[in-house]
Amino acid sequence: MMISMTPFLESNDLGEYQDKIIELIKADAELNQSIPDSLRSSLEWLLRLVNSYYSNKIEGNPTHPKDLLKTQSVDADSNMNNSKDIQELLSHLEVQMKLSRSNVSPEQVVCQEFIKNIHQEFYAGFPEEALIVKNQRGAPAEDETGKPILIVPGSYRDKMVLVGKHEPPMPEEISRYMRWIEQMYNPTRIFGTNRLCAAAALHHRLAWVHPFIDGNGRTTRLVTDTYMRCLGYDGYGLWSLARGFARDTDAYYKALAQADMPRQGESDGKGILSKRGLIYFTKYFIDTALDQVRFFNDLLEPTALKTRMDIYFEFRSKGAIADINGKKTLLKIEARDIYKLLVDRGPLFRSQISSHFGKSEQTLRPVINQMRDEGLLKADPKQPVEPKLSPNIVETVFPGIW
Repeated sequence: MMISMTPFLESNDLGEYQDKIIELIKADAELNQSIPDSLRSSLEWLLRLVNSYYSNKIEGNPTHPKDLLKTQSVDADSNMNNSKDIQELLSHLEVQMKLSRSNVSPEQVVCQEFIKNIHQEFYAGFPEEALIVKNQRGAPAEDETGKPILIVPGSYRDKMVLVGKHEPPMPEEISRYMRWIEQMYNPTRIFGTNRLCAAAALHHRLAWVHPFIDGNGRTTRLVTDTYMRCLGYDGYGLWSLARGFARDTDAYYKALAQADMPRQGESDGKGILSKRGLIYFTKYFIDTALDQVRFFNDLLEPTALKTRMDIYFEFRSKGAIADINGKKTLLKIEARDIYKLLVDRGPLFRSQISSHFGKSEQTLRPVINQMRDEGLLKADPKQPVEPKLSPNIVETVFPGIW
């Protein structure tokens, strides 16, 4: 199958950026090792929320993180959860959850069926009106008969489209390009620092092919997330590229557009697309990844994290920060000590907590129950008590995360 397009750069095309790839590998490992096991599941949940928010923000979804956090504690049948914007974010979250639990193998991650399944899972359960494709003016797109064009979850497009100034391949060419992607980006056939170069190129090439009528951006970023984990970035999930892309969408679209450019003469590589454009995008991808790992390494540094926990609980004990319901309900300072103990030690039975502080279970019960009701603890009967990240603790303990 002849596809006249450079699959990815060799790392020696990048000069000093080879060192940045090594730095990224080390920073990812440090982040992965620094997170307390007791908080890992809550942090991964929070970071999935962050990833969902930013990936959908790129697509123009205006939902604020606070609204998304509220959906975690309101009735699933509420009007809030039924809005299209909220539904998109919740669907994105659900797909991320399934991907994190499915242990996708490197052999699967670029298979056509896997990529189609991501697209299908994202749109599963959407009502027909939410599947209507919008044109570049934001109005419903119509076919030749005047009927609205609908997204068909998990199916390649059967129509030509225009994405900004980019005209993706014709529908009849999509399967050929996707087979090429399967072959060229199989992680088991790529080694060393070339693997991150491949991740960057895969992100662009999949977006360039634009295989679906809509939903390509979100699908591409979900594929990239899974691909990064398959490459051995074990801290991925505690940081994400989507946050970096979305914090400056102009830079993101500029980088994609650079890689979209046709070849500029004999000195610009081989194939139909510009090698210089791919170098630009690959460097942007590496810079974005490194910036995000550094940010989350600083944010989740254990000493600083515990200091911000102290601030939150001290403010709550004085009524300076509202509870989950927006009320200035006081929370006893003992909550701080219980929370930090569980972060340090992991899940403990109530009797173990009482023994540690030299207080009876009856004395500590009201504080533990209040923390449970506010989403700060998971405290089921006869089960170990675990720390959680409630919506109203996030902004104090994780400043700048949004």
